[in-house]
Amino acid sequence: MSLLKVPKNYKRCGIKVKCLKCKFQVSDICKLKGTGIGTCEHQDKHRYNLIVHIPNTKTSRKMKLLKTKDFNTALIELANFKQELKKNGYQKLKVSNGELIKATIVTLVAEYLDMISGKNTPKHLIRIRSKGHIEESTRVFSRFIITLKNNGYNIEILDLKNIKDKEVELFHDYLKDGLQLGNRAYNKHFVIMKTFYNWVIDVKGYRVPNLFARAELTFDKREKTIIAKSEFIKLLKETNYENGWGKQGKENKNFFKPWLVNAFRLALETGTRTEELVSLKWNDIEKVQKGVEVLRINNLKVNRIQSGTDGGKYVRHIPMTKGLKKLLNDLGLKDNEGRDNYILDREDRAETQYMMTSISRGFSHFIKLVTDRKIEFKDLRKTYITMLTIQLGEKAKLFTGHTNDEVLKSHYLSSAHLAGNLNDFELFK
Repeated sequence: MSLLKVPKNYKRCGIKVKCLKCKFQVSDICKLKGTGIGTCEHQDKHRYNLIVHIPNTKTSRKMKLLKTKDFNTALIELANFKQELKKNGYQKLKVSNGELIKATIVTLVAEYLDMISGKNTPKHLIRIRSKGHIEESTRVFSRFIITLKNNGYNIEILDLKNIKDKEVELFHDYLKDGLQLGNRAYNKHFVIMKTFYNWVIDVKGYRVPNLFARAELTFDKREKTIIAKSEFIKLLKETNYENGWGKQGKENKNFFKPWLVNAFRLALETGTRTEELVSLKWNDIEKVQKGVEVLRINNLKVNRIQSGTDGGKYVRHIPMTKGLKKLLNDLGLKDNEGRDNYILDREDRAETQYMMTSISRGFSHFIKLVTDRKIEFKDLRKTYITMLTIQLGEKAKLFTGHTNDEVLKSHYLSSAHLAGNLNDFELFK
């Protein structure tokens, strides 16, 4: 276990390390043993502790213990904590002529993360995003701030309007040369920063150019892959405990979960996104009329974009196909119909993010035992949509959650498979 530390150039930033066992601030010497801190037997009890001095007081402070073990994330959490304290009564930002005064990059990042997390934000301005998106955004902002810090900028007082193309170039060099990110990961960083700037301009009313919108990003066009029936059958067969062992970093890990096979089957039969998949419940089954059933689910992606909440008026109806009905019967429809229980078993009340991560990593591990083709878990959704389109034509978008034909064609439909199904077509009969 690596020792939790605060880098030397951040010693006075307001982040310390506290031991929950001895209740003391961690130093070079372990308070319990009196030896070097590296010999501490309770390093798992060490936590980053935020300490913020209350202005106009001599010794008053506010503190907050963090769960994260990542120092860069702790920096963002510190900015969030300071912003929260300010909103509760001191050092509030002043507004003049619709423009923020002293709108530092750190302050605005903290506000933006609050907005997408649903915290400390007027309800009508909240735009909740998934936990994965929030974590990714936090990582991007942390890297941007670290880039500036490492190049001698005082980020605590750096106003957004003082960030120019020179600073964006430094970020570009850090991502490309320092982290050596590939094209896809690099683009994600710039897209998230572009979205952040749009929010600053449109919501906060801050008059700055969107520096990240100027960059020309090149997106690699990946062939829209779908899984073959033979590959899927073999995948289900290979997904077992014995085949589950693999490497995660330097550690050996077993990627098998007893419910993984059902997750793969349910994904293929419903075409749902991963978060929608693990959120499916038995009472989502809706009887339209006698003998006719559908799965009625919230369109999480659209609802979050349009209303900032998971629930809303945007819903999707998933056809109760023969394959889906058989699968639900196999999973216990008779005993669970109408119940507010998840269709996929959750081990020890596991959280949604744990389920999503386990599915993604599990699929990536087991599919390699099946084929050398690059197939990802999201390709099960593409398979579903492609097959549905072959059957229904343009009406398929009624069940996929897409209102735009171009999005459907560009990202989901396998043109190779669609073309392959024209083998019996005759132009002139």
